[in-house]
Amino acid sequence: KLLPWLEEGITQSVLNKALIGYYPGGDQITIPHFDINNRFVGLRGRTMCEEEGKIYGKYRPLKINNLLYNHPLGYNLYGLNWAKDNIKQIKKVIVVEAEKSVLKYISYFGEENNICVATCGSNLTSYQMQLLLSLGVNEVVVAFDKQYEKLNTEESKKWIKKLTQIYSKYKNETLISFIWDKEEVL
Repeated sequence: KLLPWLEEGITQSVLNKALIGYYPGGDQITIPHFDINNRFVGLRGRTMCEEEGKIYGKYRPLKINNLLYNHPLGYNLYGLNWAKDNIKQIKKVIVVEAEKSVLKYISYFGEENNICVATCGSNLTSYQMQLLLSLGVNEVVVAFDKQYEKLNTEESKKWIKKLTQIYSKYKNETLISFIWDKEEVL
């Protein structure tokens, strides 16, 4: 069941390091979450069922035998436990939305170059920003998913407004930049 992720360029060694697995009871890829100190804090699942993903969302806490393995996403950054030393060294971080993007980044650029973390949503909370600033970050590159089909639409303007709010909120704490698909490649 992990074949689609392998086909997208996530390496088996990265999947192993991240302890990615599969839960057949929910037809979900399992994604353990750890805090900055490598302590287990929650378990999320990525549904493999397209219909279920449309109804409930692709990513959600895993529920096994009536036990919900959730944690407050705004109080953690996925992958920070692996990237913190590199982030401290170069004082830059790339913030993405999903765990899968972190795993792709590590697969493409290697653990030794990993400066990528995920918010697990399209919000960057004050707590998450303080975690990054505590590492001495002087630049945060926000690389959230494209949330619109075409530029210059109401949908794209709403997305620009949301990103502008993130910029306004943190611009006095660190340099904030954004990766933006101006050429509509994605």
